Amino acid sequence: MRIEAATLRRRRPISVTSLIDVIFLLLLFFMLTSTFAKFAEVEITGGRAGQGAAGGVPDVIIRLVDEEWSVNGQRLPREQALAELVRLQDAGAASAVILVREGLTSQALVGAVEAIRGATRLNLQVAR
Repeated sequence: MRIEAATLRRRRPISVTSLIDVIFLLLLFFMLTSTFAKFAEVEITGGRAGQGAAGGVPDVIIRLVDEEWSVNGQRLPREQALAELVRLQDAGAASAVILVREGLTSQALVGAVEAIRGATRLNLQVAR
């Protein structure tokens, strides 16, 4: 019986080129799908179910219609409406109600709340 010497096999080194390609593609995917924008928050509080209006009659009534606002019945562009709200606050107004009607986008409502809170210290409520 003939016994052959075991042939030594040389192992080829493992190629990591394909692994590097996969890692690069994953890194590229996650970088492109990530969002780096910071979203602003607007605090809106609501009452409990069945709870009535807390204060009574508001000092200012704001109706949002497209780009024009109606402040206490006066239709004004946004900038003039904000100036009117500042004037009413200086005259003693403490609370305001924003009337939301059908067709108004949530982005328009959030923009209005941010603008009013940035310009005044009025206590805001949102009503339908």
